[in-house]
Amino acid sequence: ASGGAAAPLLDKGAHGKARDWSKNEKNRQMRMQGEGRIHGWFGALCYMVLGFMKEILFTIVPQKNITLSNDRVGLTRSAMFLFIFIIIHAVGNLHVFLGPDDFNGYGYFYVRLYWTGFGLQANIVEEYILLAALLHVFVALKRTWDISINYTVASGKLNLAFSGITLLTFMMIHLFQFRFGETKPFMLCPPPYLINLATILELRLNLFWVHDEGCKAVPVRD
Repeated sequence: ASGGAAAPLLDKGAHGKARDWSKNEKNRQMRMQGEGRIHGWFGALCYMVLGFMKEILFTIVPQKNITLSNDRVGLTRSAMFLFIFIIIHAVGNLHVFLGPDDFNGYGYFYVRLYWTGFGLQANIVEEYILLAALLHVFVALKRTWDISINYTVASGKLNLAFSGITLLTFMMIHLFQFRFGETKPFMLCPPPYLINLATILELRLNLFWVHDEGCKAVPVRD
């Protein structure tokens, strides 16, 4: 007789070994019926944040193989990661209101992380963002081609495709203007350890530059 379980009790894996899904299903039922180790609304908030961070971290790195399909999992995870990046990027841009030293020092902070970029003129954060953006674009194009390509513009099924192309165009212009644009060198005294922790004791916010006498100034992007 066939049942309605989410997974079979016994299933053969890729190497012919039988897998027992009964414990997995039992643990899932306990999670759904209970509140977890942290109770109440605070526990729900903690588990929501943990789940959100898990989806972000699982954007690219833990995938077993790379296949291009119209599965929306890669689209959703990359969108969540890019959403968090936009928030962090917007907060970082607020350094412009603290003056040229702070804003240019903030940009130079990421330049000093180029050693994490596997020999490229970029840091690991920029490379991961690039991979997430490429994943989002390719999966979106695949889903549009497989699902929405036969619909008319008036149906609204192509709205995401049009808005995505618009955002992609803006991102390309934005990168060529700010990331790869020609700038004049700006002399700045960076902190010796990436972040100026002494600013906490000074009761002022200059995390990415120092004003000590005799400090060594270096040319950075203006």
